[in-house]
Amino acid sequence: MRKMPVLFVIFAFVASACGGAPGNGKQGKTLAVVNGEPLTEATLLKEVENLPPYVRPILETAAGRAQFLESVITRDLLMREALRRGIDRRPDVADRVAMARKSIVLEALLRDVAEKAPGLSDAALRKLYDANPAAYQVGERVKVSHMLFREKARALEMLGRAKAGEPFEALMKEVGSGNGEVAADLGEIERGNFVKEFEAAAFAAAPGVATGPVKTTYGYHVIKVYAKLPAGARSFEEVKPKLLAEQREQAQRGAFEGLIGDLRKQATVRVLYKPEGPPVSPGTQAPGTAPAPPKAAPPGR
Repeated sequence: MRKMPVLFVIFAFVASACGGAPGNGKQGKTLAVVNGEPLTEATLLKEVENLPPYVRPILETAAGRAQFLESVITRDLLMREALRRGIDRRPDVADRVAMARKSIVLEALLRDVAEKAPGLSDAALRKLYDANPAAYQVGERVKVSHMLFREKARALEMLGRAKAGEPFEALMKEVGSGNGEVAADLGEIERGNFVKEFEAAAFAAAPGVATGPVKTTYGYHVIKVYAKLPAGARSFEEVKPKLLAEQREQAQRGAFEGLIGDLRKQATVRVLYKPEGPPVSPGTQAPGTAPAPPKAAPPGR
């Protein structure tokens, strides 16, 4: 494992410290004592939870964990020195600490409101499903994965390996490391959403058999269709997660709006600011602002 500079590790978890998770109250074994204060397993675990993903590989070995412990000790010594010098009392620092505190407290409040928003029973979701059957109609679909190459020879090579019995999914893992190659599980696709050459090949292919190369404007595709699904209505079980998420979002939005409405009624608010110029109608662009960027095309198309 490549050793990472101690200061790099310190800055990595200092930058993410505002997102720390609360402790579980079990301190565990004492790993070090700094100026008479114990540094426990529980403390170190909270520090690990604060680490961004790109730093966590250093904890995969005993040496890496020892290095991380040293970085925590160093960070704490630096923090003690900062407090000794009164840096936390400087106006610029105090302002930033106050803003960070507001963000953390408000995030916790919103999470609390969201978690307590009412849920929906299966019976209520089923009623919503039955009330609007047209919303769940879908056309003919295929479940498909593909590999995309710039060079036809490379596509033919991978197609040959797939036809020789190598698992398509294993071949996909070899793709995408550079040279413009792409591999993706596209899930279920309907007609009209992809380029016509790709769709024609995918809908004509036999399930379980690799097909290609299929030439499009993007390059050469090697395709595997896993299943063909007829047109019709999605079942309740298929759409239930989406229905639940939508209704949960509505319930949370209603809870937020209700809370804000109640707080407004209870508070005395006087807005003294009056914007200059004519109001901007919804859907129009305010003067001096850049137009909204166009939506990006979905990946794998």
